[in-house]
Amino acid sequence: MKDTIENPGFLAYRFDFTNETIGFLPIDRDDIRRVSALKKDFIDAERQLVEVPLAELAGLVEQPPAALTDNPPRFIFHTAFCGSTFLSRCLEVGGVTVALREPQLLLDAANAKRLQWRSRTTSLDFRHLPLLALALLQKHATASEKLVIKPINSVNNIIPELLAAVGPTRSMMLYTDARNFVLSTLRKGEGGKQTARSMFDLIRCDFPQLANLQVMHTIHMTDLRIAMTLWRLQLEQAKAALGLYTADRAMASLYGERLIDEPSAVLSAANRFLELGISDEQLGAIAAGDASLRDAKNPEETFSRQKREERYALVESYLGDDLSDGLDWMVRNNPGTELFPALEGALPT
Repeated sequence: MKDTIENPGFLAYRFDFTNETIGFLPIDRDDIRRVSALKKDFIDAERQLVEVPLAELAGLVEQPPAALTDNPPRFIFHTAFCGSTFLSRCLEVGGVTVALREPQLLLDAANAKRLQWRSRTTSLDFRHLPLLALALLQKHATASEKLVIKPINSVNNIIPELLAAVGPTRSMMLYTDARNFVLSTLRKGEGGKQTARSMFDLIRCDFPQLANLQVMHTIHMTDLRIAMTLWRLQLEQAKAALGLYTADRAMASLYGERLIDEPSAVLSAANRFLELGISDEQLGAIAAGDASLRDAKNPEETFSRQKREERYALVESYLGDDLSDGLDWMVRNNPGTELFPALEGALPT
């Protein structure tokens, strides 16, 4: 059991709230680098978890590994569909950095806060799980490497807890505008619409005025309005986080389109801000190499701004006036909403 907990060949994968165990998934570096998200279906659906009782892990909260604060992880937070997966891939350099994309354990910690969860078998509760998760994830970076964690967007409700757990560190907040978010959602078809509704159901729990919404209140909202509302709620969370951490340069904002427009400059700026130690030669090769030509979510597909805009144009043509009406609806019902915002603390170049 001790080897399972400490061995980087096992990923602390997910928390079982019912049985109060954490399931560890056998994994190697190639698996971690390959997948766009650390989901079992992406890694190996047949691979079995090794369950460890929460009682065996509680000590990590009282005495976290020294590496967690001596060599703290850097975070890439985001509001979804804004280039965070692409950025995390580009900043992953063997021997220098290791990137963990969307660890399920962090989402479980975020949901524990939403549920105000308390353990029956230990003295732990939802307030301890962010620290426990990071203590278990830190092992995937060696002493000479920096760990870069790109959580899923639904984890933004525990940003203060995550940053408090590691002490002084650097993080980024990626975001996009209303048009790009909506078109990126809807161009994915029914899967994109379902994902947006699932995200909305989680993130609305972070807002007291929306937490008690019933199905009857949202079932008649169109997919477009759900996506627009989700985008606005995430922008509120991003602004709140930036308001807490930009004053001492602990967090920087990045408009996702900048990464696509000027990848070389943005990668260099992100490397400097996050203090990763990637060389200029390595960054130059990454910006001009295969990573910039591949779809971050589906590496077997090529990516280009032209191809994306062509797909967006098809969606806009299909939606017709519905798109502009949806954007007008958002502004009319939420005065002060900026559809093309410029968040504070922009990443210096």
